[in-house]
Amino acid sequence: MEKKLFLFDMDGTLTPPRKKMSYDVLSALEELQRAGWDIGIISGSDMNYIEQQCDLLFDLTPIDVTKIHFLPCNGTKYYKSFKKVWEYDMRSKLGGDFMTRVYKTLLSFQGNIVAMYLEIPLTGNFFQMRGSVLNWCPIGRNATTEDRKIWQKIDEKWDIRKLFIDQFYTEFSPDEITIKLGGETSFDLYPVGWNKTFPLNKKPFSEYEKIYFAGDRCLKSGNDEELYNFLKQKEKCNAFQVDNPKETILIIEETIGK
Repeated sequence: MEKKLFLFDMDGTLTPPRKKMSYDVLSALEELQRAGWDIGIISGSDMNYIEQQCDLLFDLTPIDVTKIHFLPCNGTKYYKSFKKVWEYDMRSKLGGDFMTRVYKTLLSFQGNIVAMYLEIPLTGNFFQMRGSVLNWCPIGRNATTEDRKIWQKIDEKWDIRKLFIDQFYTEFSPDEITIKLGGETSFDLYPVGWNKTFPLNKKPFSEYEKIYFAGDRCLKSGNDEELYNFLKQKEKCNAFQVDNPKETILIIEETIGK
């Protein structure tokens, strides 16, 4: 029997950004699992965010959660049956001196953003080290939904994040470190190659004959870009750009022929 895996991004794909999974998405995933597909959630966020936003999966539901692959931090961490299988460390990979340079640069950028865009909300907790991914949020991860909306409008108007990605690569080589748009408000930074294709050459993922993927950040500078492009070109595989969980449900229904 053909081994099939459907990988999903979380924010903007299975859940609204920073919100919880709905029963409609849960029902679609249940049907996908019953149709013979294995399920994986691959996110830039860490495992604690996956557990919070996808808490319905861990309730008493028809879904067998022990069969779901949880791949936080772009798959540089892997959990199965509630146990950690692997975890990689960014500081060990790049070195302490290099990471000091990164932090100094981002702190300088943070000051520039605050000085240039006086109207942005600031809420604290601007950096979050997730072991294998460094998240930088210019408005702070304590932002409310309203704070996030204000920032998104400003960012859409001025392309602030894309501007600072370009600026980052004047300080660092793209062969050293990667910086990507993380969700709708932040950046994710990680060693080169530690994108969402990272787990595909490792067991058990290397054993799947067919892999599909759905994500909302598949375009240039998005953190789904590499996995999307890789699977679009690979035989028996496919990838889908979605804008919200409703579109994800439609993709699932089309996949299982509902």
